[in-house]
Amino acid sequence: MMPKKQILLVDDDCHIREVLKLSLERHGYKTFEASNGSHAIELCRSKTFDLVIADIYMPGMDGIKFIETLQEFSPETRVVAISGGEPCHFFKSSLQLNTALYKGAVLSLKKPVKEDELLGVVKKFVG
Repeated sequence: MMPKKQILLVDDDCHIREVLKLSLERHGYKTFEASNGSHAIELCRSKTFDLVIADIYMPGMDGIKFIETLQEFSPETRVVAISGGEPCHFFKSSLQLNTALYKGAVLSLKKPVKEDELLGVVKKFVG
């Protein structure tokens, strides 16, 4: 039997992590969670993930800094950046998602991410 693909979910919103986790685990993926970029870096230093799904706007180390730091020691780790927009504002532009791509993310998605879209992306990158 093939080992389950491991996906790290990085988002400061516990509800979003829970929704993503339930969806992914229902389809056979093993998930891990981090509530900010610093915690995610600790996990990535101790474990290899098949994919990381990371929010952009988080307190402390945000998603952009997380991607930059991860690239320094694990450039092969694929990151999908997600964002619901700027804090306390409607989504004004895709600047931060484009920045995430420039810094090394393989794809960027706007929240809310639909389950079929999420699963399509995960299957594309990890099978």
